[in-house]
Amino acid sequence: MSTRTVLLVINVVAIAAVIGYLLYRVVVSRRKPDLATPQNLEPFFADEVMEGARLERALGVALVALIIVILGMLAYFIWEPFRETAAATSFNEDSIRRGSILFANSQSKEYDATKSLLCANCHGVDGGGGVAQFTVKSEDPRCDPAAPVTQDLADKQPYCLPKSVSWAAPSLKLASLRYTPEQITNILTYGRPGTPMPSWGIASGKGVLQEQGIQDLVNYVESLGTTTSKAQTAAAAEVRDCQTRAACVGKAQLADPKVQAAADAWVTSSKAELVAAQAERAQQTTTDGIATYDKLVEQKQEAVQVAESWQQTTQAPTDGQILFMNNCARCHTRGWSYFDPTNPQGNPTMGVMGGGAYGPNLTNGDVNGQFPPPDGEAQLFAWISEGVPANEAYGIRGISSGRMPHFGSVLTKTQIEAIMTYERSL
Repeated sequence: MSTRTVLLVINVVAIAAVIGYLLYRVVVSRRKPDLATPQNLEPFFADEVMEGARLERALGVALVALIIVILGMLAYFIWEPFRETAAATSFNEDSIRRGSILFANSQSKEYDATKSLLCANCHGVDGGGGVAQFTVKSEDPRCDPAAPVTQDLADKQPYCLPKSVSWAAPSLKLASLRYTPEQITNILTYGRPGTPMPSWGIASGKGVLQEQGIQDLVNYVESLGTTTSKAQTAAAAEVRDCQTRAACVGKAQLADPKVQAAADAWVTSSKAELVAAQAERAQQTTTDGIATYDKLVEQKQEAVQVAESWQQTTQAPTDGQILFMNNCARCHTRGWSYFDPTNPQGNPTMGVMGGGAYGPNLTNGDVNGQFPPPDGEAQLFAWISEGVPANEAYGIRGISSGRMPHFGSVLTKTQIEAIMTYERSL
């Protein structure tokens, strides 16, 4: 019988006793309507009786009661911490169970068609990561963003059509090592704008979950967490060969002849598209046409730069570069979450590595400016490994938004230093 059941029985018995006593008093008062003599007016025992054996019995009873109270308080103070811990554990287990129902999809044993939010569709049934279908709009300057998607558009300007991509959803087994509970709460509540991650909290004005539902999901995500040693071992293994998740590459994948051939073809195709854009630019006579094709040429030049950089990456990757791609590029590189090394031209063009997306731009010496070496080495290491709470300073006049994850429990000191070296080279 659980503690909760025992307490429930005790309360029921106590309430029944009080009700029974009240009923008894009502019945007695009706049977004996005459008022009884007040107890303070009734004669009591004489002093000889009160100060004899009767007093000794009363003092004995009081002593026994005092001992019982002392022992009871001692037992309470010994037992209460264990009871409190058990209650907190039980509450957390209940919260995790509710969170697992919210997270589940139809392949999960916890699935409930009336409650589940199908998070497992993107993050995997076990939370180990997966993919989500997402539509990316064309950024071609020749396109009208407000134009409806029609067959006529597909025939005349196929480059203006939005593309469906397979967006890599991250593994949640690392979430508790990279984010604080407050950060996870913020992500679940407000989502990640511009990504498949929706906002689930009603505080965002778009979600359906109140604070308790968000907390249940936070507790469930934290329950999926792995250990620091396993995470660091996995990160080292991924540098050599990464086949466990999307948006992840290792030296084995980069050395694949198919990947290298695709990189070579990407460079050739990008250069051809640049030449074509430059030719079209030369034919423009209007101010608007010139401005449009100037921007198009700029995009194509960046695409060539990205393709050539990727080609070089497939031929001579460094550990820091691979660690950056596997841990940082999701936020700091546009399009990395849906980039396919075997078919780099199959999706919208990826941005410059480290050029910024959800996270800030790290190229053009921005890292060196924010954390100038050599004094900035310790600050940059702390920024990557520990992060900085929201609204607190970092580097040179930097103010943290509180969104930067911390990698000190995911990567080793050597791995973080390799990322720092790569970032400073951008």
